[in-house]
Amino acid sequence: MEYIHQTENFQFHNSVVALGKFDGLHKGHQLIFDELLKYKKQGYQTVVFSFDRPPVNTLKSENYHMIYSKEEKERLLAKKGLDVLIEHPFTKEFSKLSPRDFVTEILIKKVGMKILVVGDDCGFGYKRQGNVELLQEMQREYDFKLIVIPKLELNGGIVSSSRVRSLLKEARIEEANRLLTSPFLVYGPVVKGNHMGKDVLGIPTANQIPNPEKLLPPNGVYVSRITIRDQVYYGISNIGVKPTIEGKKHMGVETYILDFDKNIYHKPISVELLCFKRPEMKFDSLERLSKQMKEDADFAREWIKKEGLM
Repeated sequence: MEYIHQTENFQFHNSVVALGKFDGLHKGHQLIFDELLKYKKQGYQTVVFSFDRPPVNTLKSENYHMIYSKEEKERLLAKKGLDVLIEHPFTKEFSKLSPRDFVTEILIKKVGMKILVVGDDCGFGYKRQGNVELLQEMQREYDFKLIVIPKLELNGGIVSSSRVRSLLKEARIEEANRLLTSPFLVYGPVVKGNHMGKDVLGIPTANQIPNPEKLLPPNGVYVSRITIRDQVYYGISNIGVKPTIEGKKHMGVETYILDFDKNIYHKPISVELLCFKRPEMKFDSLERLSKQMKEDADFAREWIKKEGLM
């Protein structure tokens, strides 16, 4: 997959384009991507057009956290077989571009759009004034094909990034994962910790520092699935600040990989959260913490067995 981050770096032709923020990459988004892949078989170049940051962060100076970091989003999209991801810089100047100019100057002239696929609630251009009605008018004027994908209903509601976000904030991981195309994950290199897990507790762990722009569920312990160089393992992951351990506190993900004790420092790993076990707790001793971690590991083994994953 080709990644484009600067506006001057692309010029495509004969493209089928998906337009949206695509935060979360949920099953509603997958319907849009499936449409692109149909046209890929006919020789069109598939392009996902998104933005390098949430528009609200530019327009309102807010710190809106994304469900997936840029790197995570790129990796997940690449697995879907799409050709190009454009993450256009969302600047204040760009936000003033009229909907018509956005379609003609960017999508048609630069991206080479012949087919546009959008959700039925899409909004674009200055103050999100562009919508499906405008696109229906413009497709006749500029001779491109418009495909509008209706909202997907699943498990009693509309599938949306905001719904996924709400579930994640409540640690309802299993429910959120049913809406996503793949389980919620944290991807990144293993960093060196304080060696407390292996040297003191007798439980080796892998530490990650998530992207600060990434949304994380509440601090706590989760059953997890870990992928290291295409090899899959299971374990328990703690999201939080390790309150029992003395020293400088920072938000991190610490994973005990079951039946695994190899040196993976600096290697990238994918940690998918599968089930919430308990909130993060401060224990009165390291011995009590070690005992609890072993209990958590036993819970993970039973849960994984019950779900038929091992």
